[in-house]
Amino acid sequence: MNKPDKQEWIRFVQGEMTGPEREQMDRLLLEDPEALPSYMTALEHCAAPELPDGEAFAGQIMGRITPYPSAAEPATRQTGGRLYKILGNQWVHYIAAACITMLFISAGVFDRIAPGNLDAGAGIKQPYSEKMVQKATGWLEDIKPASINHKK
Repeated sequence: MNKPDKQEWIRFVQGEMTGPEREQMDRLLLEDPEALPSYMTALEHCAAPELPDGEAFAGQIMGRITPYPSAAEPATRQTGGRLYKILGNQWVHYIAAACITMLFISAGVFDRIAPGNLDAGAGIKQPYSEKMVQKATGWLEDIKPASINHKK
């Protein structure tokens, strides 16, 4: 394609071109570094359409926008009523967690998982070597004469 002239750039800016012509002009803007100054010149010659009443236009747009609840306001359900509002409050959750934690502490639940008590379960069983020593000393005490056993 030949380089577009000023009139073609004005048609492009005003949106009077067909789909394939617009795509070709867009591709030309991306690939040809000399196309951008021509495009900018066409933009300067074409005046932007003036809005008849800016305030009325802004009011019309704002009227179409549906109000969204802000992130700070929690959404409330109409069916839940008062109970839902109470349970939706995060302080209720913090207080409930603190009460459950205090209950566990007073019941000693966390004492079982303390670092010093992790080996307590293993210490309850008697080591095999100790059992062997007790068997041997018991066997030796059974062999000793009765007179030596009574002197103790």
